[in-house]
Amino acid sequence: MSKEVIYLEPEDDITDILTKLQRAEQKLVALVPPKKATILRSAVNMKLVARAAKECKKIVVIVTADPAILKMAMAAQIPVAKTLQSRPVVPTKESLASATDNEQVIEEGMDDLGKGSASPKNASKTAPEASNRPSERTLDKSADIMDISEESLENGSKDGKKASNSQKKSSGDKKVPSFDKYRKWIIIGAVAAVFLIVFGVWALVFAPSVKITVAMNTTTSNFSEDISFTTDKAAENVENGVFYAAKQTIERKYDGEFTPTGREDKGEKASGKVTVSVTFDPNEYYGDGGYDLEIPNGTTFTTNSLEYTATDGETETWDGEELPLVCDNVTVTELKRTKSCTFSVTIPVEANRSGTQYNLSAGQTWESLNGAIVSNGSPLSGGTTEEVVVVSQVNVDKVKDELVANHSTEGKEMLFSDVKEDEELIAIEASYDTETVEVKSDPAVGSEVDDGKTPKATVTQKYSVYTIDKSQVEEYIKSKMHLADDQKIYSIGEPYIERFTKIEEGARLKTVVKTGPTVTEEDILEKVKGKKTGEVQSLLRSINGVSSVEIVPSFFWVWSVPEDTSKITIDLTMEDK
Repeated sequence: MSKEVIYLEPEDDITDILTKLQRAEQKLVALVPPKKATILRSAVNMKLVARAAKECKKIVVIVTADPAILKMAMAAQIPVAKTLQSRPVVPTKESLASATDNEQVIEEGMDDLGKGSASPKNASKTAPEASNRPSERTLDKSADIMDISEESLENGSKDGKKASNSQKKSSGDKKVPSFDKYRKWIIIGAVAAVFLIVFGVWALVFAPSVKITVAMNTTTSNFSEDISFTTDKAAENVENGVFYAAKQTIERKYDGEFTPTGREDKGEKASGKVTVSVTFDPNEYYGDGGYDLEIPNGTTFTTNSLEYTATDGETETWDGEELPLVCDNVTVTELKRTKSCTFSVTIPVEANRSGTQYNLSAGQTWESLNGAIVSNGSPLSGGTTEEVVVVSQVNVDKVKDELVANHSTEGKEMLFSDVKEDEELIAIEASYDTETVEVKSDPAVGSEVDDGKTPKATVTQKYSVYTIDKSQVEEYIKSKMHLADDQKIYSIGEPYIERFTKIEEGARLKTVVKTGPTVTEEDILEKVKGKKTGEVQSLLRSINGVSSVEIVPSFFWVWSVPEDTSKITIDLTMEDK
């Protein structure tokens, strides 16, 4: 089981210890108190540690040889270990007495050294007692490596008793080893010492680094202002809320097959001649511009809903001055004797459509042409019927509508995807529009469809939306935010446009803005470099608007922030009120 080591600091109170215990990521947690620490010499504090460990389901081991702390740990049934490599055991009365004796021997030795030298009598008395107790080095060697299994912790008391008994048996004098015999080990020790020195330089000078996460209290507020748009770049005025709107467009072509339903008669058209006759009183037109009968090419004649078109024009004219006047083969020399005169012209015509129904016999009744009488003295003939399948406009319109409907979502998504790729643009979604640019069919409308061929229609669709510059919008938002000197904008949400109808009219710009205290990474670096982590915690928490501070060192032995700012990582986070 892997363990997590927490080094306690002299200024830590019980709340700090419980907080560090709760935040530990490993199940096995080793608490290393500093020398002469008083915080864990309290039975109440020790019970609080035991209860907190139980609540957060963690195993706590206190690494210490302080008899006062061992006594409190024994009462709270918390395992202890002499070093991080020793096996943790729950203290017993025997082990507690042994630890107390060792401490007394050390203190007596220190007192004797303070007096200068011990008397022979005292020295002889002390030496046997000291020799009967295991030395610090002997205890270290006899101690097992820290067993981090739960089973070993549960049987800690038994192991402690066994270790105590084994220590009692280990007393006795040892012979001085031969120098030659241990030459190899001395060389290995020297190499190890050099390695430890190099490692120490690396660990204390080059390796230390810290990451400091500072959470800031921020306030989220809604931003809403009326703005307007212009399609003329020169007319843009960001300060007054007038933004240049650029039209973004994409075109896509879609193909679709369809079944033709048009029918058309491709037979021959009937043809023939018709006569147009008009009767007038020459006395009314004499000297008054005369009279004329003009039938231009393309004139339409109708009988029984069948239409025919003149393939050539004809004109009959009287100038109203010259006599004799010839009309219908009658020569008029004196106007007063003649009350009527008839002009007649014969015009070649062709049926507007093919079909046998356009073949007519002579003497049909025709609709009058501007008061003139139309007749056919001879039959109209030559019309034949040959019905074929053709592409109708209805067919093309139907497939166009289907293609546009099926791809409308796809086209819009592609357009907005292209716009969003450019992070500097804001799309005015309400301005989205689509139009059909071109529709083609193969074969063309009205054309005959060959057997075995399936007609196809191609639709070109254009999608468009207006966009405005995001940086200009953010600049406008900042100009409208009136903040105190010790406040700044931390973030601006995604702006969006409401109440848009058309580009010539205004709309409303909305977003959310997060503001908070003015704290920069540079300010924090200047405050924390070279200081101990506990001091940094207190210093940063005292800043107005800072809600929490988390310091993560690169290694467990790093207790202070490096002087080199390149080894300090500052992460500013925001917490909404």
